[in-house]
Amino acid sequence: MKVKRLILILIALILILPVLWSADYKLMFDNITKISLRALSVICFLQLFTILLINLQWIHLAKASGLKIKFKDIFHVNMYGTIAESITPSVKAGGEFLKAYILKDKFNVPYSKGSALIVLQKTISMIVFLFMNILATILFLYYVSHKENHFKILILSLLFLFLLIFLLVFSIINPKIMVGIASKIPFIRKKHINKLDGGLTTFKNTIKKAFKQKRVLFYQLVLSLIIWNLFPLKAYLVCVYLSIDISYIPILAITYLTYMIGMVPLLPGGLGSFEASAVLFLSSMGVAAYESLAFALIFRFVTFWFVFLASGIYVLLYKISGALSR
Repeated sequence: MKVKRLILILIALILILPVLWSADYKLMFDNITKISLRALSVICFLQLFTILLINLQWIHLAKASGLKIKFKDIFHVNMYGTIAESITPSVKAGGEFLKAYILKDKFNVPYSKGSALIVLQKTISMIVFLFMNILATILFLYYVSHKENHFKILILSLLFLFLLIFLLVFSIINPKIMVGIASKIPFIRKKHINKLDGGLTTFKNTIKKAFKQKRVLFYQLVLSLIIWNLFPLKAYLVCVYLSIDISYIPILAITYLTYMIGMVPLLPGGLGSFEASAVLFLSSMGVAAYESLAFALIFRFVTFWFVFLASGIYVLLYKISGALSR
């Protein structure tokens, strides 16, 4: 396991080091200072709005699945899950299993029903994300770049995304696969895995109940589409505030593609692969390395570090309030 982690870290370093080497840091920091506190607050507000929509998606899907759980409880689960997602390699498996654990431990939601909710939300979100990335790949290759190395990177990332969605869909058709995945997560105890294994019938029934409600699924798809489209909007605003000369369509394509590549599990949160791919794609459009890196750092702060910090503050305040109430 340690050797595998070391290899992943080395791959991430190989990706990010050329980016760091090629950038003019003085120009990069000068470029970062172009963005005002007010402008940064606007983009951070959009990120908070994104978090709100994700939680609304969860609570709506939970009600459709027959779960009696409040919005504040879903918010609590997702805040804890964000911490786990941020400190484990991408694809967020650790975060999703922690959410299932908290749903059971704190809100008495059976593992089978909690897992069904998580798989449903993730599958719907990833299907929309897949279609957006197929569109983004076509737009990028048509309008921006025809380079062979770009094509290879995009095709490999799309194949990985297809594989991820296949596993999610297969886990709905054959829930036994979740038991196998859960057994590979270090912090999940064997007794919890056994309970998950024993609740596969409930899992299937919960999935079927949600899928029978066509209006609910349509609402979920539309909501996922809105959520995913907020990301290129935030990226475009960063470009505008940094005075980077780029139109909306290319930045839309680049945003989705960098997120797709960032999902490949190298380092926590896709660190390294996300920044390297953002600089690579922007540079292919004639954007200077220092401007590309400035964009990647600010956008990353808003969508990763800001969210991680907000989640950390929430968890800390929750722990303090719990200790004071004893």
